[in-house]
Amino acid sequence: MRVLVTGATGLVGKQLVQQLQARNIKVAFVTTAKDKLMALPGCQGFFWNPRQGEIDPACLAGVEVIFHLAGSSIDGSWSSKGKQLIIHSRVEASQTLYGLLQRHPHQVKQVICASAVGIYDTLDVVQTEDKYTPATNFLGKVVQQWEGENRRFEDLGIPVALLRIGLVLSRDGGALPHIEQMAKYYLASPLGSGKQYYSWIHLTDLVRLFLFVMDHRLAGAFNAVAPQPESNKAFTRALCHALNRKMILPAVPTWVLRLVLGEKAMLVTAGQYVSCSKVEKLDFSFHFSTLSQAFENLYD
Repeated sequence: MRVLVTGATGLVGKQLVQQLQARNIKVAFVTTAKDKLMALPGCQGFFWNPRQGEIDPACLAGVEVIFHLAGSSIDGSWSSKGKQLIIHSRVEASQTLYGLLQRHPHQVKQVICASAVGIYDTLDVVQTEDKYTPATNFLGKVVQQWEGENRRFEDLGIPVALLRIGLVLSRDGGALPHIEQMAKYYLASPLGSGKQYYSWIHLTDLVRLFLFVMDHRLAGAFNAVAPQPESNKAFTRALCHALNRKMILPAVPTWVLRLVLGEKAMLVTAGQYVSCSKVEKLDFSFHFSTLSQAFENLYD
């Protein structure tokens, strides 16, 4: 079997590629940097330029499943230019893949796409894949547009799965290393009210879920979050405990965070209470169901 991965050199992509190779699945990937065509050992790299709609059609040879993870980090600048990059990096990548599949013969039976829980409104009520309030902020609009482009693959007769990913816990990247550094120096504290919920998932379980969706040929939207969301305050306290540190500082007021971070402050002051009951009912089992289990694994 052969798969194609976009975003293969990112935090999730690298781990996914390793697990695919461990199953003896052949992996092809696309990159916008020609000097990274050999970046992943044992994989075949191909050049693409989504801004120009360019992609090497040879990347489709023998491919049955596409893992579509490409998109610039939302942790970058939220200036007008930065926002355009966040949107275009997702929309243009999906449009380029769509054009490739539309124009060239292929054997693709499934497209599995990354999405985000940012599609949900920041309410302290349970949000499910089929019953939720859409977010109207910038991040919500990005994810809605992103998913809209990815659902177009269905027009080509290809089943599409959308994994709405929460806060990914890994010491190799993402938000956790930044919070960890603050905690080590006793600088970690609740942010804003501290009551906002973080729907999180351990990187290992996230990759397992991607593979589960592939193995069972699933289509539709799936929340990629652990069973027990935690409030910002509880999350910070649990991390401090895992690092043998005390949480001694008072909460940082929301107005201070907005003053420092601007609109991007919503990434830490707003949250979503997201349910994973859909994947659990499909018999997916989490290795790390609680935050204490996840932190014990990461900081043992």
